[in-house]
Amino acid sequence: MEKKIGFHYFQDLEHYQNKDLKLWQPELESLQAGWLVLKASATHAIPEDFIRGLLDSGIQPIIHFDFPVNSDVRPEDLRILLSSYAKWGIKHVVFFDKPNMKSAWLHDTWSQGDLVERFLDRYLPFVRVAEQNGLIPVFPPLQPGGDYWDLSFLKKVLSLVKQRRSLDFVSNLHIAVSSQTFNHPLSWGAGGKRNWKVPRPYSKTDLGEEDHIGFNTWQWYADLVKNILDIDPKMFLFYFGSSDIRTSVLDSRVTFEELIDFALSPSEEAGRVADQKNNILGCLFWILSSSEEKKEGTTAFFDLSGQPKNASIPAYKQKLEHTRKQKSDYAVSDKLAEWIYPIDHYLLLPSYDWGIPENTLDRIRPIIRESRPTIGFSLIEATNARKVTVWNENGAFSVHDIDILREAGCLIDEQIINSVSITV
Repeated sequence: MEKKIGFHYFQDLEHYQNKDLKLWQPELESLQAGWLVLKASATHAIPEDFIRGLLDSGIQPIIHFDFPVNSDVRPEDLRILLSSYAKWGIKHVVFFDKPNMKSAWLHDTWSQGDLVERFLDRYLPFVRVAEQNGLIPVFPPLQPGGDYWDLSFLKKVLSLVKQRRSLDFVSNLHIAVSSQTFNHPLSWGAGGKRNWKVPRPYSKTDLGEEDHIGFNTWQWYADLVKNILDIDPKMFLFYFGSSDIRTSVLDSRVTFEELIDFALSPSEEAGRVADQKNNILGCLFWILSSSEEKKEGTTAFFDLSGQPKNASIPAYKQKLEHTRKQKSDYAVSDKLAEWIYPIDHYLLLPSYDWGIPENTLDRIRPIIRESRPTIGFSLIEATNARKVTVWNENGAFSVHDIDILREAGCLIDEQIINSVSITV
């Protein structure tokens, strides 16, 4: 399973000791987390043992320097730190935090002219020093709406980058995007400007319209990057599923299961939207843990002792453990599988008397791209495979069908898909 799940770590610099690693490493492993955003100091490094411990568990830290945009920290001041992080195995680094907010700038500097130009002049030297040390800079998250309208801010950044021909920025663009819901449903703003009018800054949306301020901000940003730079950025979804981190509120209408399903399931849409979703590298929940006395404590998924505060987490961990045991029960060596199983991996698709749903092939493209399976519609043929991915759309395959595969010794990966409707 692709490790797209991750968390934002404590919002202080006090939880990088060995005891913290021993507490959180098993929890993150049990959730099969692949990412952890670490708040970093500009003057001293997060301990190497903490970093290497995460990496040994398959968890990739994302180093986040969130000092003010126009502080006195210089790119050269970070060179030794960045070199050390890269040597230890770090790959991604973020400079600054929500630069379209007044709070990201020192006092009395926000109102000075050419804000976006000043930000870019400040940001690009950090990009260069990161890349010189073998790190991938991730463009910092913007606050949807924000004190400076985020779509306008990003559009101007991209236009200036194109005008300046800043290859450091464009060559391997990774961006962090807010996925706060702002109490809208997860479908809010889906499809971007292909489905909705581009909102005017700080104006109310027209009746029946939806804007980018919600869970699907990433689609609007990806389209903007594509339109201006003609590239598809890699994306990290920050504050994943939180209602609004400024008020430290979780969205009670969005379940943990729904967010996990979004992160790990293939796109239910076809074409460009599916391709964009494939460019999401990590979905990072806000926040792993924090003291209840701190503002973000009300949105933490675990208390300070490592106990889950969300009832869905233990159930999800049990599900992952069941899947792990199933894989272990049916594990065979690659050489043995070559002659026991004529087919290594079979993608079993449903078929109906009236034909095949038109968008099915578009939706299975991520599986084809990643696994290159044998594709077919025969349950009997599938029993000859070591592993079977069952595309169980609208209950096309029964429990009995799955049992037939299981009794044949197949390792089963069932993808349960519920389409909106099927016309017969």
